[in-house]
Formats: sequence, structure tokens, C-alpha cells
Amino acid sequence: MPTFSIRTFGCQMNHSDSERIASALERVGFTETENLDESDLLVANTCSVRQKSEDKILGFLRNFKKMRPEAVVALTGCMVRETGSRATSRDACLRFSTVDFVFRTEDATKIPEILREFFPDFEISDGGCGEYFEIEPKISNKVQVFVPIMTGCDKFCSYCIVPYARGREVSREIDEVFAECEKHVRAGAREISLLGQNVNSYAPGFGKLLKKIDSLADLGLNRIRLISPHPQDLTDEQIEILAEMRTFPPYLHLPAQHGSDRILKKMNRRYTAEDFEKLVAKLRAAIPGIAIATDIIVGFPGESEEDFRELCDFARRVKFDFSYTAIYSPRSGTPAAEMESDFVPMAEKKRRFAEFDAIIAENAMSRRGEWVGKTVEVLVERAEQIDGGLWRNGGRSREYFEVWFEAGRDFSGKIVEVEVVGRKGYVLRGMAVEGR
Repeated sequence: MPTFSIRTFGCQMNHSDSERIASALERVGFTETENLDESDLLVANTCSVRQKSEDKILGFLRNFKKMRPEAVVALTGCMVRETGSRATSRDACLRFSTVDFVFRTEDATKIPEILREFFPDFEISDGGCGEYFEIEPKISNKVQVFVPIMTGCDKFCSYCIVPYARGREVSREIDEVFAECEKHVRAGAREISLLGQNVNSYAPGFGKLLKKIDSLADLGLNRIRLISPHPQDLTDEQIEILAEMRTFPPYLHLPAQHGSDRILKKMNRRYTAEDFEKLVAKLRAAIPGIAIATDIIVGFPGESEEDFRELCDFARRVKFDFSYTAIYSPRSGTPAAEMESDFVPMAEKKRRFAEFDAIIAENAMSRRGEWVGKTVEVLVERAEQIDGGLWRNGGRSREYFEVWFEAGRDFSGKIVEVEVVGRKGYVLRGMAVEGR
């Protein structure tokens, strides 16, 4: 029986896709192995958000082929545009000698017909799934589950390849999403992350979906996370619904991307810095104590020193709890990559990154320090045994702060009340509250 391995690069959406791809391959008769040197088939689920991401993937494939030259290699994910092998597809990724065939993630149900070309001596079944979302995912973590509610993006930010890689927005039906969530909760899920490039532009009605999934609190669902909403589509009604939900924790990742209106316009982000600040004010009024994280790009083409100062002042006013800050790098195929004459020198981008990161860190450390002496609810994600028969448990609070505490046992998958006793960097340290 042929074996396969999957290696996933990039975002949570890719990790969710890999769970469905693994299930599809097992349905046609393949067996999964984590040992690459035993794999007959390697599937690389790719990220193309930055050129560096693609370079990393291609380097990984070269090393794999040296180790296992007889194995078949498939690419999927954001690097792929057209499904097929060299005999049936003209996808650009097939120019790489390390790649045997490619498939778009939504074409995972077409894998059997492609595999027959490469495994002619093995009887490959059809798999029994007609549509991509009919594939039941092979869940690796039953407590914390990813559920995609839509794919694609219609925003066309000037720096982003996603609309070209993932296509236009397509939303799943509410009943279909709810049924998948309910099944996971009945199987033990305590946290569900709803996935989409812009989850709150969900076409059948984002608020309606949230209300329905929130009812799963009666079955034990504790947390719903959103990855990720778009500021342009975050409405007063959505904020009101989030505030009323039993399962929405006080944390939201809301990508701002910049704090200069001139740069936001160049990015094709259709809001102003003031618009974003008003949204955050509404969120904090409706959901007291909510933690706000964001995405920021430093050194976007044409970013002047004045623009950068506006970004820094913006961050000081908003007081983000965390920022996934990136130095701008051109992505071929996007409008921003054509702004070459406006590129900011790398040395200057690095300087700005360091200064901005320090601003974010100052507020983030202050915010976390406020939790010392208080009790937080931690969903434990991992544990390691240490000296003295103790376990070091780590997880996330409802505010999505990383928390570690020592206890007499492994609490993985459990929700534990923890008293915060200190902070080290971005991480909170605590001890389990007795009797809980």
C-alpha cells in the first residue's frame, strides 16, 4: 500500500486544507506516514504570500528529492493555478524538476485520476466525494479545530496575491458549516476557529452564522475564534452580536496594515486610520477588556518618513496587544511589485521595523503586566514533563495571551483556571488555582 506525507507551509487555512487532503488520500487507499524517507508520495501545501515562502518550499523539495529520488511530489495550495500533471496542465510550478503534478486545493477530489498516472500498479479508488467540502477532514487536534467558512478574496489589496491564488470569494452554506461545527463539538472540540480570507464578508450572513454556532455552547463549545475579519466589513451589528455571544472570547485579530491614510490608499485598503480607530473604540466599549491584535506592513513602496511617523503615532493611540509586523517584500504578480521606483531601501525598512516593534512591545508588555495577580482561563495546548514529577503546561487565555504554569499532571486539552504570578516577555507565568 503506497504511503504519503504532507508538509504544510503558511496560514491556518492551509493547515485546514491539509486535513482534508490527508482524508482524501486515505480514502483512495494511501497510508499516511510522518517519516519522509518512507513516503511514496509527498504533498507540499504551499504558501505564496511572499517570494521568500516559495523559495523555502522549493529548497525543501530539492532536499527531499535528494533523499528520496523515486518518490512522487505533488504541489497544492497558493502556488498552484491549474490542476494536473505535465501531460494535462501548463501550470508554472511544473517547470520545476522536483514537481510531478499539481492540484488546486478545491480539486482534491480529482486526485485519484492524477494518481493513476504515477501509481499504475496500485488500484486507486475514486474516494467517494463529489465536492471539496464534502471531504471529512482528518483532524489532528480534536480539542482545537479549524473550520473554513469561505474561500477566496474580493478585496485585491495591492500587495496581496491571495485573490489570484485563491480566487474570488465563495461562501459555504450556513447549515453545512454548522453541521461540521456541531460534529466537532460532539467529538470534544472546545475551541473552533472559523477560517476565511475575510471571514466577516461571509455572504449568507456572518452574524446569523455566529448566532447559530454560539448555540453549541450548550454542548460544551467554549471559544470561537475568527481568522480573520476585515475592518472594511466589520459592522455595528456584528460587534453587537460578538458582545452578546457566550463563546466569543475577548480577543480579535483585526489587520490594519498601516496607519497612514496615503499608504492605506496605495494598498487599496478602503478605510482610513480614523475609521479603524473608531472600530477599535466600538469594540472596546462593547466588549470590555478585549485584546486587539493586528497585521502591519512596514516599508511599503512610497512610505515616507512622515508616513512612518503617522504609523507609529497610530499604534501608540490604538495600543495594540500584539502585531504581526512584516517588512514589505515585493510579490510578483501584484500591483505593489510594479512600484519599483518607490521601493524603500532594505536598511531603512529594517530600521523602521525595529522602531515600530519596540512601540508595540512597550504596550504589549504593559498590558500583560496588568494581569499579574489576576486569574485567567487557559486552554492547555501542550505539556512537557519536568523534574520533581511535575508538568509544565502551556496554552492560551481567552485574551489569547500565552500562559505557562506548572502542575502535577498534563492538562493538555483541558481548560484550567490559572493565577498569573509573573510575566517574561510576551508570556505570562502562573499556577493552577487549587480545587478547580
